Amino acid sequence: MQANTQNIQKALEDKLVKARKENLQRMADIEHRLEFVGEVNGAHCINDAKSTDINSTWYSMDCLEAPIIWIASSSQYEDDYELFDEIDARKLKAMIIMGGAKDELEARFQGKVELIGKVNTLNEAVSHAMLIANEGDSVLFSPACSDYDSFKHYKEAGQQFRKAVREEQL
Repeated sequence: MQANTQNIQKALEDKLVKARKENLQRMADIEHRLEFVGEVNGAHCINDAKSTDINSTWYSMDCLEAPIIWIASSSQYEDDYELFDEIDARKLKAMIIMGGAKDELEARFQGKVELIGKVNTLNEAVSHAMLIANEGDSVLFSPACSDYDSFKHYKEAGQQFRKAVREEQL
């Protein structure tokens, strides 16, 4: 009886993993949403600039299996950093924070993520990520909030991320 229950549970887990992978593939067809940009030294660079809220970023991280180097934005206009506690920090190899409220966001992940860096530009963020990325890691640009001080629109942020990754590939 117990073996049968375990087989059913395993089959359900396999279906869930398959569904997530199929959903991830569909999302990758949307510009700036889990968009594979390229590889740098074997690290996968993913443009998720469209994720300008914590729920979208949480979902994106949930879809990834590799160790994640997360490039996040912060905003002085964000008023509820408690929502960031929902992120599974165990998946995070490192975190690189941009924007006007870097200290507030860093405080949320202090003691949960071993490497946390603060930068001023997306080019700096990508450069720092590449210094610590290993083959098989995912470098995920998923802002989790709107950073209107740095970008006019998420599309501009996504285009800058693509450009920064291309420059690292040279």
